[in-house]
This record gives sequence, C-alpha cells and structure tokens, in this order.
Amino acid sequence: MNEVVRKIDFSSSTPYYAQLKELIKVEITEGVWRNEDQLPSHSEICEMYNVSKSVVRQALKELELEGYLVQRRGKLTEIIDRKITGDILQKLSGTYQNMTRLGYYPTTKILLNEVIKAPASISERLGMPPGSKVIKLHRLRYIDNEPFAFMRSFVPYDLCPRIAEVDLTGKSLLEEIRKEYGYEIDSSRRSIEAVLANEDEARLLEIPIGSALLLYKSVSYIKNGRGIGTTKVLFRGDRTKFEVEIGNFKD
Repeated sequence: MNEVVRKIDFSSSTPYYAQLKELIKVEITEGVWRNEDQLPSHSEICEMYNVSKSVVRQALKELELEGYLVQRRGKLTEIIDRKITGDILQKLSGTYQNMTRLGYYPTTKILLNEVIKAPASISERLGMPPGSKVIKLHRLRYIDNEPFAFMRSFVPYDLCPRIAEVDLTGKSLLEEIRKEYGYEIDSSRRSIEAVLANEDEARLLEIPIGSALLLYKSVSYIKNGRGIGTTKVLFRGDRTKFEVEIGNFKD
C-alpha cells in the first residue's frame, strides 16, 4: 500500500469526496498510481484517507466520469492509460495530423505570430542566409479543453509569406502551407528527449514547475532541399507516449 502524503482537510467547507477526488487525481498524474495499475480496495482507501465508503464511492465515480479510471463489479478499480500515443517519429506528418489520425480533435490557441529576422541558429537550421526573414509562431494545443503541447515554429517568409496572415486556430500549419503554396514535405529530421518544465512552460501547460516534458524537435524539407519549417514541441509527459515500429530490415 502506498504511503499517503496528502490528507483530507476535515476543517474545509469543500466536500470530502471532492477533496479525495483531487488527491487521487494528483497521485495518478504524478505517477504514484501508474497507468493500468489497480487502486487499493474501497476499504483500504477509507483507511488511508480516514473517510467513509460513501465518500470513496462518490470520489471514484467522479474520476471515472472524467476518464481517469474504470470500475468493474467484483474487481479492483483500474487506472486508465490517458496518455496519447504518437507515431510522428516515423511518419511525414505534423502533430495535428497525428492526433486526428488517432481519433482526437485538437484545438489550437495562437500565442504569437510575427515576422522577424531569423536568429543565427534558425537560419542555419533552415539553410537560409543570415538575417533572412522568418515567421515566428507560438501555439498552445489542447485535447478535451486541456493544454497538451506548447509549440514554437519558424517558417521561411520568402517561401510562405501569407502564413503570417492566416488564422491558424484549430488548423494544421503544414496543411495550410500545402493548401496555400502546394509544398509537400519530402523529408524530415526529428528527435525527442526528456526535459523538465520551467516556470513559463508550467504555467502554459497548467502543470507544476519541474514536471516531466517530452521535447520534440523537427526540421522539415521540400523536394528541392529547402527547409520549409522547424518546430520544437513540448508535450506533457503525463499525457504523451511515442511508439516506433521496427522490422528486421536487411542491409
């Protein structure tokens, strides 16, 4: 049985079941109770938090309605894997197409859309002369009204000037580039690594500072070898996992 760190505040006006629901939710999101683990029995939870069975039943019912767990008659409560699986490491598509292909319907909030002189690192990454103009985009992507990914992108202005005027709310950047200019992605260089959320990232993604994030980096190219865009995406570590399919390929 896991040791309880957080406790019910019996002096609070907040109903006990609501407090218990939030306590268990925090335990799940912080990995104390992991995806596909089973929660303790109702009796054990009563003992752990010093509450009645009716409080436990109401709290677990609320968590089930919110998609955190599933209860089956005669069995222990099972935590649902709420992580969104991605395969963007091996498909020439963007994060928006990846989500819709999996049956999710992401929405996007535009935080920044401006034309600037490219920093040296960006012009080098895109194969552009120093000081070239780029469109700088910051976007926050949501799944089920919950912030899921913070995206920072740079697009060459000389290739896609009208993208600076397009409202990308609820749209795919790569799809809009294809529609406006006919550019198709021919190749892409991508990587992923684990990082910790700083104060600004935690605020945007509504997570505690220092939470685990997956940093996804990509540079996409069109057929003539020009870089059409570079993006860094910070995915919430508690909601994301990536899968890679491999085969026994001959040299």
